[in-house]
Amino acid sequence: MKKILDIQITCNRKARILRMNQTHYLHDVLERLNMRQDKHKTTDFLMNEYDALCSAELEDVRINQHEYQQVIESFMYAAIHTHFNIAFALNQLSQYLSNSAKHHEHALKKLI
Repeated sequence: MKKILDIQITCNRKARILRMNQTHYLHDVLERLNMRQDKHKTTDFLMNEYDALCSAELEDVRINQHEYQQVIESFMYAAIHTHFNIAFALNQLSQYLSNSAKHHEHALKKLI
């Protein structure tokens, strides 16, 4: 087992399998966001729910834009390297980096 760029790499030469894992990195991100795994319950978020996301309106409650951008950035790093299954959803959510509202944050937390 080796670690490169905070990605844990495990090689099973007999079975000819190479595994890449970023669990440690993702736990650090969740801890930094005060979203420890014991507080967070997993939910299914269907891809067609992202179609319902829309730009923030004037009456929408705003969130901390910088924090929202940091979360997207942190999970985009994981998506690009090992978690391809969340790449599409993060791409949809990243469209609202400059004008994020509470419903965008809710969708992001549901994904995480």
